[in-house]
Amino acid sequence: MIENKPGRAHLKIVISTAALIAAMVLSVQYISLARQNQELKTDLAELNHIRYGLLNVDEWTDQLSTILSIKILEFKLTPEGKEKVVQNLENILYLLIDNVEDMMKTKTSGRLSGIKNLIPGIAINLDPFRDSVPSYANQLLSELNKPENKVFLQQFLSNKLNEFTISTYNLDEMTPLNEVMERYKCTDKEICRELIREEIELKKRAINWRVILVMILISAIYLFNLATRRKINLVQASLLVLASFCLLLGGITTPMIDLEARIDLLMLQLMGLKLSFFDNIIFFQSKSITDVVRILFEEGTLPMLFVGVLVFTFSIIFPSIKLISSLLYSYRIGNLRENRLIRFFVIKSGKWSMADVLVVAIFMAYVGFDGIIGSQLDELTRTAKPVEVFTTNGTQLLEGFYLFLLFCISSLILSEIITRKT
Repeated sequence: MIENKPGRAHLKIVISTAALIAAMVLSVQYISLARQNQELKTDLAELNHIRYGLLNVDEWTDQLSTILSIKILEFKLTPEGKEKVVQNLENILYLLIDNVEDMMKTKTSGRLSGIKNLIPGIAINLDPFRDSVPSYANQLLSELNKPENKVFLQQFLSNKLNEFTISTYNLDEMTPLNEVMERYKCTDKEICRELIREEIELKKRAINWRVILVMILISAIYLFNLATRRKINLVQASLLVLASFCLLLGGITTPMIDLEARIDLLMLQLMGLKLSFFDNIIFFQSKSITDVVRILFEEGTLPMLFVGVLVFTFSIIFPSIKLISSLLYSYRIGNLRENRLIRFFVIKSGKWSMADVLVVAIFMAYVGFDGIIGSQLDELTRTAKPVEVFTTNGTQLLEGFYLFLLFCISSLILSEIITRKT
């Protein structure tokens, strides 16, 4: 039995090495797919942004012009409507007759005097015209109801509507939207949405199974090498360090959280027809730790730079140095094992490490943003009584968070292994 123990250690090394290589290959693939998916989600959010939908004049103009066009084509006078039209036509005709009479009296007065002045006023009697106004009004209405005149009226109203539509346009900056559509070679927003959604779903499935395999493989490496009472050798320690580094790399370079608030549907009734707006993104962000650090540095202000340095130090530099120190501590290169800095990172850095604090902070941010966005969207749904509103809170934790969480756990275990079993 004792002679077989070195053979068992050798077998563990071979299996662990194969598992680590597989995990690294899957991690590289996952990182590439996650970054691509992040870009796809950002482009989709840009396409669905509320400034191109609910807050866009062009969208309102298109839908309103469609509704008005339908109403123009459906134009038909009801009996009540006919009475009102006849009454309005009579009023117009009476007014015209009165104006004509006043105009004629004005022209004749001052030019004729005496009897000559009275003769034209007596000769021009407009009372018969007044008596015939109802007949004229009904005749005009019958002319309007003729098919050819109705078509002419509809065409006239349609032309006027087109003129108003052309003169109404959006003043917002449309360059980002046009760039996204040009990138995917789309001429229609809906086609572009479907294309991007399909790509996101395909990549999401590929990402999920790769991340699950990576977590299973690395967990197996730790369990496989810890299932012994004997001390582990240097090769095993190196494999454990590299396994943790694999988790760290995947955790810091891929998005950890998606923050999204969306109005799925806003619908209202206008002239008996539905006016609808779909998938309006109010807010969307999908960032990794490296993205956050880059944004903070690009901001340039002193407070942002300070926060950026802290995040960069405690979430990237500090864990990386800890893994390198663990490797040096295991190999006992020179007097490095007695070096205070090395011993600090290997033995004492656990209680000073901010990696676990960062995970908790991200989780709390998720809970906080999820609650805030959810409550605000619920409030919008409750207050918009005349309008039918469906909202969605798309805030979710992503694969990068779980990889980083597993790294924090593995780094704590690694410290115990390095100090006790090497």
